[in-house]
Amino acid sequence: MAKVDIKGVNENLVFVFTQGSGDEYAAILKKKFETTPQIFNGSPVLFQGEGLKFLTQEEIAALQRLCLEYGMILHNVHTPTRRTRTVGEDVFVYRNLRSGQKLHSEGSMIIWGNVHESSEITAARDIIVLGRLEGIAHAGCYGDISRTIFALNLAPKQIRIGDKISIVPVNESKQPQPEVAYVEDNNICIRDYRPR
Repeated sequence: MAKVDIKGVNENLVFVFTQGSGDEYAAILKKKFETTPQIFNGSPVLFQGEGLKFLTQEEIAALQRLCLEYGMILHNVHTPTRRTRTVGEDVFVYRNLRSGQKLHSEGSMIIWGNVHESSEITAARDIIVLGRLEGIAHAGCYGDISRTIFALNLAPKQIRIGDKISIVPVNESKQPQPEVAYVEDNNICIRDYRPR
């Protein structure tokens, strides 16, 4: 019988997967998330356990997407096959993203428009917004801190790269200009975009 133990360790929620299938794990987690959403929303999550070795990369990605849908922050996944996980296609969006909308890409996310406040975008790779970014953006959502977030006008409520989180103070007096966010020395840094 499938089982997922959840324990708190160093301010993270650690999901320990024992013997079971991807569908069984998903059903168990969804029930837990819906029963006590306040425990999970906004919590950093780690995947561990022998059960992960028997899942395909697609099944692990589906469990990670489920966590993202319920507002969790993904940290690393402890499985030897993680390095070989294939990343999906890039997603191109040719419109503004309205408040409350959520979008996810298994590759990079490129948005030709504005991302309004309280909307949320996540991507396994980079995020590029050719407009104003005001909502929540999470690049490298499966733990890849080498990813970047770029916007013509970077004014997000929150940005995440891998397991790093930053609240960006909005300076209304500053002229909008292209900026890029990246991780350096274990912190998220933001600088003016300079073409190579």
